[in-house]
Amino acid sequence: MNRINLKNYYLDSNSPLYQKMLHLCSKAAKSNANIMLIGESGSGKEVAAHYLHYHSKRRDNPFISINCNSYTESLLESELFGYEQGAFTGATKAKRGMIETANTGTLFMDEIGDLNLLTQVKLLRTLEQKKIQRLGSNIKNSVDFRLISATNIDVSEAVSKNQFREDFFYRISTIVIKVPSLRERKEDLVDLIDYVMAESQKEHQITIRHIEPHVMEFLLDYHYPGNIRELKNIIDRMVVLSDDGVISDDGLPIMHSINSSSKQVNTYVFNEFQNYKTFKDESEKAYFTWVMRHFDGNVNQAAQAIDISQRQLYNKVKQYQLKIK
Repeated sequence: MNRINLKNYYLDSNSPLYQKMLHLCSKAAKSNANIMLIGESGSGKEVAAHYLHYHSKRRDNPFISINCNSYTESLLESELFGYEQGAFTGATKAKRGMIETANTGTLFMDEIGDLNLLTQVKLLRTLEQKKIQRLGSNIKNSVDFRLISATNIDVSEAVSKNQFREDFFYRISTIVIKVPSLRERKEDLVDLIDYVMAESQKEHQITIRHIEPHVMEFLLDYHYPGNIRELKNIIDRMVVLSDDGVISDDGLPIMHSINSSSKQVNTYVFNEFQNYKTFKDESEKAYFTWVMRHFDGNVNQAAQAIDISQRQLYNKVKQYQLKIK
């Protein structure tokens, strides 16, 4: 019905750390326990979620994915729980939520650390009672789904600051699995570059015949703070900007190009005193202007690359009157 094809994901690994993670996923998948995946943004937590679903008894049933920071608080609640006709302005007909859609299968909630406290309470009740109640309805329907959540924040710290419910945290994290960052699995970098390069060529219908040696050196030496997501972004850029099948300097990330040509990397020269807030605002505006230009105004891609939520980036876009698409 909604079977996951793992051939769409790179899962071969020479990294003992990543192999251990996959082994834990295989063991955990056989249970019905709720699983929390932790790890840096872009490290492949959704790939691990697909792997868990594929190796579970629910593999032939739905796999439903939702990114919690892609919705406003009210919209997220209606997307999760569904609603009846007339439940709110604009609800012209009833809609089944993602929890009901995931019935008998797996619900993957990415960036669950962004879930507001009220929605945490409602989801906790659903997990405990195994019943779902749509917005605007008094009827509770039975549901059977396995929850896999993911976050790149320290949830235990959020609990201590009363930003995350302790009872909800324990309910969703029966098993916690850490997904290694790319710099923690450098053994896989060459194979990952080859894999992503091949996928990018297919996606963009461009054939690459040659990569200049210093460009490959950059790919192998770079520390990838954005992990595999950033690797894919960089390689897509290189493929698209290639010339007659040759990848050269034109494809390198712009900040790398600037730093490579400057002898004053990370060195700043000031000629006069300036109000700190003014300096901070101007510097931040310059940074976000560069980011949005780099991603051609695409908020989703930009937010993922710099590891902030879309909501946070929208606030900066509005503050500095930047262009988006």
